[in-house]
Amino acid sequence: MSSSIRLPEGSVCWPVAALSSAAQDVRHAVTRVNQARVGDRCISGVTRWERRHANVVAWVEWDWVEMEDGTIVQTDPLSVRSNVLLLDDRSRPLLSSRRRTTLATLVYLLPWQGPVLDELRVAAPLRLAA
Repeated sequence: MSSSIRLPEGSVCWPVAALSSAAQDVRHAVTRVNQARVGDRCISGVTRWERRHANVVAWVEWDWVEMEDGTIVQTDPLSVRSNVLLLDDRSRPLLSSRRRTTLATLVYLLPWQGPVLDELRVAAPLRLAA
């Protein structure tokens, strides 16, 4: 029986010990604003942040919602999607529960609300016209 792990194509291994320093290199890639349904006052979307190293891109993305004008929150802080396999200090993959909380911590460290609000300002005239 093989003890090797088969990663999906495009996955990136990232030691948890390097998380705080790596967070400084994670940059905003894109924010998408979902089209609101008629009568729906709630604006939501997805934001993606990336860290490029050599020819590899590690990314994290999550859903957000605008609770009120200018107040942006994650829809579910433990539902961060990513192509990153987080490794412990022995280079073993983290358990799913620890991975979720670690990715949530990474999101907490990122200044992500600013780019989302910037995108909402750009999309505002389009939303009002609709």
